[in-house]
Amino acid sequence: MRGHTFKRCPCGPLRDANGVRVNCTKRHGTWNYVHELPPDASGRRRQVKRGGFATEREARTALNEALGSLHQGAFIGPSRQTVGEYLDQWLAGKGQLRASTRRSYQEHLDLYLRPGLGHVKLTDLREHDIERLYAAMGQLGRPNPAPSHELDRLHAARTATQLTRPLTAARIRRVHATLRSALGSALKRRLIGHNPASHVELAAGRRPRAVVWTDDQVKAFERTGVRPAVAVWTAAQAGAFLDKAAEHRLYPMFHLIAYRGLRRGEAVGLRWQDVDLDAGLVRITQQVVQLGWATEIGDPKTDSGSRTISIDRLTVATLRRWRATQAGERQEWGSAWQDSGLVFTREDGSQLHPDTASSVFERLHREGGLPPIRLHDLRHTAASLALAAGVPLKVVSEQLGHSSLAITADTYTSVLPAVAAAAAEAVAGAIPRNSAARRTAAPLPVRCQIDPQEDDMTTIDPRNATKPLVRGLPMGAPPGTRTPNPRIKSPLLCQLS
Repeated sequence: MRGHTFKRCPCGPLRDANGVRVNCTKRHGTWNYVHELPPDASGRRRQVKRGGFATEREARTALNEALGSLHQGAFIGPSRQTVGEYLDQWLAGKGQLRASTRRSYQEHLDLYLRPGLGHVKLTDLREHDIERLYAAMGQLGRPNPAPSHELDRLHAARTATQLTRPLTAARIRRVHATLRSALGSALKRRLIGHNPASHVELAAGRRPRAVVWTDDQVKAFERTGVRPAVAVWTAAQAGAFLDKAAEHRLYPMFHLIAYRGLRRGEAVGLRWQDVDLDAGLVRITQQVVQLGWATEIGDPKTDSGSRTISIDRLTVATLRRWRATQAGERQEWGSAWQDSGLVFTREDGSQLHPDTASSVFERLHREGGLPPIRLHDLRHTAASLALAAGVPLKVVSEQLGHSSLAITADTYTSVLPAVAAAAAEAVAGAIPRNSAARRTAAPLPVRCQIDPQEDDMTTIDPRNATKPLVRGLPMGAPPGTRTPNPRIKSPLLCQLS
């Protein structure tokens, strides 16, 4: 394919004596390039023009790059498709999404991406467009926000009920992940030359860590009314709740979540065919997904969410009594009974709504005078208590169905105070000390007590003149041990020597 550069300036087209068009030599105007494209399906000629270059060299370089991309098959042709049109096309083509994921993507498109970027041509989208959108998203719900066109468009796309509290950094990162995935597909389809979302820096969105409701935390909550994002009960508080809920019909479900850490949707969607009480096993094969108020049965949240959980004898006995109670309800309802096959149901055997389980849980712990947590935090409580009982982190991660061990470690780095205290005592006990040092617990000296007149640290053993000594120690250490270095003046080494 051929191309050439030319200049646009106020002088208009100029020609030489032979009538050939020439470029103006004055220092004004801009340089442009034009090159041919392969004919379209009907055989019509196509050209690409680009302009705005300050010098002919810049225009020539850009022309060579465009021709190189065209010859390599990586050229991105002109397109009038906007970002909004492409995002709708992209989501419509995602045929294997979970219903909850599709709903989340649709919300990201409707509330943020289409209002903020939908008017921009897909091929013209740049990093600064995305950065301005995220800056405007950070102003939503805040007093005296910085005005911007992006913020006005975001407000216009939201109803009064959707103007809630400010967006968290994690929320913005989820929207960014949706945009990055969509533009990544556009890059693979060669609709764009690069993915601008890959080069946008965002504020760190750290996973919230579990905070234990200690006495100090409870007093702080009573004083300020601010509760942690993820709060867990102590063993005593969890026991108090279960004692309070023992007479409620849904107690077996709360017992199972508190002991084995099931997700709410996993507990509500648990089937009797996946429970083996003789072997003490519960298999998680499905969950109830909530879409607004509507629900549907879906696969577990992740591949690792499909798992088998061992249950203790107390939980086995609790589920046996619950199965007998449910059999009585079946006889009482007769032909009106709905055989859903689920473990935890309404009185008529129909599926229990997840929000109903949460409402009952909140009412029971409020009546029990316990510090507030969500039903999902009861799952976090089960994990924290398992760690307190000495269960390895890997086992706890598999019990919870986390997709990686890092998720478990990030969430539960804040363990129960008793566990932290035991860890501190274990480390202290691992360092051998004499009895006098343990009794006095003297502070470390500021510096080693070295004879100031001792210029050379090496002396000679009078009994063996061939073996030098370092402060009374032979220079040669037994094989496999580290030779003491007398010139290291660390207070800790001096204290331990």
